[in-house]
Amino acid sequence: METHLHESAGTWDSASEAFISAKHQRLAQVLHDYNPYFSLTWIPPKDRDATDTKPFAILDSSPGRPPYIVRYLSDGEMDNPTEVLSWVFEGDLTKHRASDVFSRMESRRVAEEALILKQREEELEDIIDFGAFAFGDRSPHFMQHNGRAYRK
Repeated sequence: METHLHESAGTWDSASEAFISAKHQRLAQVLHDYNPYFSLTWIPPKDRDATDTKPFAILDSSPGRPPYIVRYLSDGEMDNPTEVLSWVFEGDLTKHRASDVFSRMESRRVAEEALILKQREEELEDIIDFGAFAFGDRSPHFMQHNGRAYRK
């Protein structure tokens, strides 16, 4: 069963017999304001089973073509509507050039990689410090590594 959330007037949806989150309603309204052919659909909790890991979807019902799902969304993704809207806005090639979208994706990838490399660098520095301590190259009489305390 699908319910178009932007059509719901309140927080109780009698068709699905479930409360609709205000956050989800706002996301549905903003999607519809951005593109009147977009709607947020969902599988109500009472109709879900274990395989419904992404019970929400953004549906595009543009005229001249059959409706299709733009993206499926999990409950966790729905907890961050800003991220969902960012994804929609960034992927709209009618408002951006494909090269702009690729540049943003590349920047995000580089940023994520830089954070991972920095974390690895810190881990390696800890290993080097511990090795120097363990083999007597450093003077401290006390060292903490991986949550354990070591004394000389």
